[in-house]
Amino acid sequence: MAKEQDFYGSNVADAIVNACKELAAAQEDLIIDVLETGSPGIFGLCRKRARIRVSRKGQPKPAAESVRPEAEAAVPPAEPAPAKTPPKKKERPLREQKKPAPKPQPEKVERQKEVVASESKEVPAEELGPYVPPTAEALEAVRQDVAKLLELMSCPSSVTVELENQTVVCKVSGEHQDILTGQEGRTLDSLQYLLRKMTTRLLPDRTKLAIEVGDYRERRIEELKKRVLELAAQVREDGMTQAIPALNPSERREVHMLLQDDKEVRSRSVGEGLFKKVLIYKPGKKKPFSRKGGKGQQNDGPAEN
Repeated sequence: MAKEQDFYGSNVADAIVNACKELAAAQEDLIIDVLETGSPGIFGLCRKRARIRVSRKGQPKPAAESVRPEAEAAVPPAEPAPAKTPPKKKERPLREQKKPAPKPQPEKVERQKEVVASESKEVPAEELGPYVPPTAEALEAVRQDVAKLLELMSCPSSVTVELENQTVVCKVSGEHQDILTGQEGRTLDSLQYLLRKMTTRLLPDRTKLAIEVGDYRERRIEELKKRVLELAAQVREDGMTQAIPALNPSERREVHMLLQDDKEVRSRSVGEGLFKKVLIYKPGKKKPFSRKGGKGQQNDGPAEN
């Protein structure tokens, strides 16, 4: 069978040039399969290289079948040796050794505080050394990037940038606040995620970036806390697990912190991706979904951030 090799490039044409150069062959002498066409990404981020699989045309296949009859003629027709030593008997002790040891029972700890720590993922400041704040030039560059992005979205707005507790807060105001916020703040969260990727090169380590449109996030947190307290009271009354869907990491952390000292109810995150569901439930019982929560797969494993 002809030997195949994979080659990469910024695009398919570049990958083919690399293959021809490496194999010292013309393109018409090669069999080329395009596996990935590549992607330039967004704002230079998340680029993907093109990938092709190449083999030479007309390469003779090894004549394995023509040699086989002669080889079989030279070998005795029966080989009883392997049959006399069944491998299964020898493997039985190994299988017994490979049995996983029973896991020790974990010590009882305050579950809710573990959840809060998993959401924040913060490392103690003393282990990281002194914090170096961004320069005034870096803050101005961030402000210009935010203003330019909003202009490209046809939503020109006034942008101010301030440093608050190691977080660069970009405050946006203007007539396009409803558009920039979006339903349930999804557009705002997406903008924040994109700008964090864009401004990584401008901001020093341990510096976060947040975007606030008007006072949306402040109002959103207050409404979320009120809803959490109402659901927690309902769980205490009927024992049915309640769910709050599609919360971003900072919102989930607010929920866990609000309930971390509650001795009757707990909260935990389930799901994958940036937006996850938070369950509010009574500890020590199964966690079924309430009628309002709808049907879905329950995640009873460790809390996810």
